[in-house]
Amino acid sequence: MPDQTSQTEIITESQTLWHTDRSPSGCNHCQRVFLLPPSHDGTNCPLCRRGTLEAQPVRTRPADPERLLPFNISKQDLSTAYEQFTSGVWIKPEDFSAEHLLRRSVPVFWPLWLVDCNIRGNWEMEAGFDYQIESSKDYYEGGEWRSRKQIEDRIRWEPRVGVLETRVDNTTAPALEENDNRMKMTGKYQLNQAIPFNPDYLGGAYLELPDLNPEEAWPLARPRVDQTAARMCANAAGAQHHRNFTIQARYDNLNWTEFFLPMYATYYTDDEGAPQIVITNGMTGTVQGPRLASRKRGMRIAGILAAVAGAIFLLALFGLLIALILPPAGLIAGLLGLLGVFIGICAIIPAVWPGQWNRKQEGPRITNPEGERR
Repeated sequence: MPDQTSQTEIITESQTLWHTDRSPSGCNHCQRVFLLPPSHDGTNCPLCRRGTLEAQPVRTRPADPERLLPFNISKQDLSTAYEQFTSGVWIKPEDFSAEHLLRRSVPVFWPLWLVDCNIRGNWEMEAGFDYQIESSKDYYEGGEWRSRKQIEDRIRWEPRVGVLETRVDNTTAPALEENDNRMKMTGKYQLNQAIPFNPDYLGGAYLELPDLNPEEAWPLARPRVDQTAARMCANAAGAQHHRNFTIQARYDNLNWTEFFLPMYATYYTDDEGAPQIVITNGMTGTVQGPRLASRKRGMRIAGILAAVAGAIFLLALFGLLIALILPPAGLIAGLLGLLGVFIGICAIIPAVWPGQWNRKQEGPRITNPEGERR
């Protein structure tokens, strides 16, 4: 096991962290833990909307985080993004509106790990060097054969071995068990725009704490450290490409710090009253979450159309009776009958469409720490 600097500690529910007025609170449903100002204790969890946040102790690093990405998306930007997100759903739940999503939006910073380490070991790889070859291509033009010179880019692969001793800084690693799914929901971030962590940038945002400790995150971080080492070795060899890199190394003096990413969390309730979580990337404005149609509203619309169709059929039957006395009324009765059939067929569409639409909503959704889709 590699050395672990900046060990985790138990932080009590009354203890503040990172030069803020925030102390840990956990959700009694999904078990996520956040740092919150005192006034936020007892509020709903922003990422499940099924439990409340209650003060609790937590094991985490007391050392200050290193970096964060600030929010670039304003409330006006959110309004536009939510309008686009809710559009295109024909029969929506009554609660699924841009206005409701905007009113319930909560800013959240969620964590990655940054790890620094010394690396020393023997490596080998295939180094790729760009080169060009000149050839000619014959073609027929203007009644005669001609030749055209052409340049072809190629890569020459050569084995290389060596010893590497260096320090690799700020390698990102997951800090949440649901990291991959969270990334699918938010989309990519421009990590190079990060700034040093400063409590003044937190505002009213919730600060989500890691649920993967450094020991658990290291197996996920090590391949990324090795990728950085591979690029260093390729550069040292003067190569433009590399492949099949392996290294037998020792990793020492690991230092772990948090890196926080911005997002907005909001929700709407579906036909059964269950909250459907919607996530927005706080830098790019990318919105992700289930866009469900309402089967209940679809059935109500279908019922109204069916009732209208039935009423028109009754009028058509009444017209047929009148036609026994006044034959021209038969024509009107026939037209009413066709109209009733048309409306009756149309009544099937709102009854069926929501279910078909919902079955296509297979994008990523917020998960609990055990990976269960909500």
